[in-house]
Amino acid sequence: LQQLGARLQALGVQISAEAGNALRAEAEIEMTEAKRRVPVKTGSLKGSGHVIGPIPDGRDVKVVMSFGGPAADYALYVHENTEALHPNGQSKYLESVLLESAPHLAQRIAARIKRTLGG
Repeated sequence: LQQLGARLQALGVQISAEAGNALRAEAEIEMTEAKRRVPVKTGSLKGSGHVIGPIPDGRDVKVVMSFGGPAADYALYVHENTEALHPNGQSKYLESVLLESAPHLAQRIAARIKRTLGG
């Protein structure tokens, strides 16, 4: 019984780590699509898009996706200004990607975890 408990605990740690890796991999895919949609004038905004994590958060794990860096002064404005007419790209370049993926994201993450754990 003690061995089973130890094995289950180790499996939980492994699943948590794989969940973080899967979440990061999916976030990178989403970021790539967001960069396709970001308006480009100088390239600073597009180049500032990045993913941080996975980050353990209690019993959860998270990633952070953001744009900013040298473009911090205008990243939020460009994202939120739906009235702007961009010669390329669009407003809501990150939000639109995540909203489109949301219905399928958990399934994609679960499939990655399952493949990694061999089941």
